[in-house]
Amino acid sequence: MNIEQLEYVAAIAKTGSISIAAEQLHVSQAGVSKSLSKLEKELGIELFKRSRVGCTPTRRGEVIIEKVSEILAKIEEIKEESQIESSLLQGEVRFSVGPNFMAILSRSIVHFKKDYPKVKLDIISKNSEDVVQDLKEERTDLGLIYLDTHPENQVKDLVMQEILKSRMVVCVGRQSPLASKESLTPQDILGHSFVNIDNNFHDWFMQSFMNQHGPLSIIFTSNNIEILKRTIIESTAIGFFIEFSMLKDPYILNGELIAIPLVDHEPNTVSLGWARKKNRHFSIAQKEFMNYLIQEYHKFF
Repeated sequence: MNIEQLEYVAAIAKTGSISIAAEQLHVSQAGVSKSLSKLEKELGIELFKRSRVGCTPTRRGEVIIEKVSEILAKIEEIKEESQIESSLLQGEVRFSVGPNFMAILSRSIVHFKKDYPKVKLDIISKNSEDVVQDLKEERTDLGLIYLDTHPENQVKDLVMQEILKSRMVVCVGRQSPLASKESLTPQDILGHSFVNIDNNFHDWFMQSFMNQHGPLSIIFTSNNIEILKRTIIESTAIGFFIEFSMLKDPYILNGELIAIPLVDHEPNTVSLGWARKKNRHFSIAQKEFMNYLIQEYHKFF
């Protein structure tokens, strides 16, 4: 048994195909097939059931493949220990994130790149459900997601950790008749026109609100947050926002927008945190980047 064989097993398990695994590893299909057969003979068990449509792990194979993943992750950790000095640390962090983290993300990137200039950051903005799918299909290494809105079976393969819990607020313009309120109940806002953020979480929250309290008048929905805020400022429309995302918003700071806590509705808070796939190597670069992000969160408050 050798590391090369373990890498072949991991690649076949990931792709479900000897030929695709060989292509990704830049080796011959015959070489991968021969190496796998040799390993199976050495272990005395069949790791995969071969068929015309690909390779499926056997019951015993699933146990071995999980161990293989753990071993390869440890090997990566050993390699990284030699690069522990910040000036030497290399690698890539693929990172998917929702818009509500953008307030602290930019500062995290600047400070991280200053200390770890050789680490490549590949960052993309997506909604929470797409981030989860990217993690499961290993298109990204880390994701920042809403933790409350995903069914258990959807995230069972993920490790998740809460970074913050934030209230839901109603944003109104300073000319709004609601602007002087210290808090708002559902009854206070049912008669007002709404704008809505176009993402799965806000759609879920809006639907939950209407299921409990009745229909709302929604003027329009958009993923352009600037347009939504300007509409609230220039009209009597209002909208639901996550308080955390608005704390240092320039319109809040200059008084054009006012964020008022929503009360007498559940849920009125949302948990946001980071996630990664179980049994995937959690590299030093990834851990350090998450540390920088969490540090910026604490500075933010």
